[in-house]
Amino acid sequence: MFDQAAEECTKTLALEGRADWAHAYLREYHEHGYRAADLLIARKQLQELLKRPKTDLWDLANAYAGAGMGDRALGALFEGVPIHEPGLLQVRVDPDFDSIRGDPRYAELVRQIGFPAE
Repeated sequence: MFDQAAEECTKTLALEGRADWAHAYLREYHEHGYRAADLLIARKQLQELLKRPKTDLWDLANAYAGAGMGDRALGALFEGVPIHEPGLLQVRVDPDFDSIRGDPRYAELVRQIGFPAE
């Protein structure tokens, strides 16, 4: 049902005030598939987030992970440890971080947060 999902995504983009992204999203979907189209949107969202004068570390880590930038996502997560970023409490269950769970640095992050070993 990827075709229906892509159509719904374009509607959502319009509702979010990003109608100008819809054409690029559909083009990417038709040329490279659903995952590539989602990655395009994730990267556009990251670019917008980086334009802000102050960015929440949790939002930034989520955006980096969604954009396929695992190293930067981990960097933002590690920055959150000494300041006790509240979002870190979700890092073990948030599906946005599935892509970095196999990285040995993720295990170190979990240890530094203070979670028990899995």
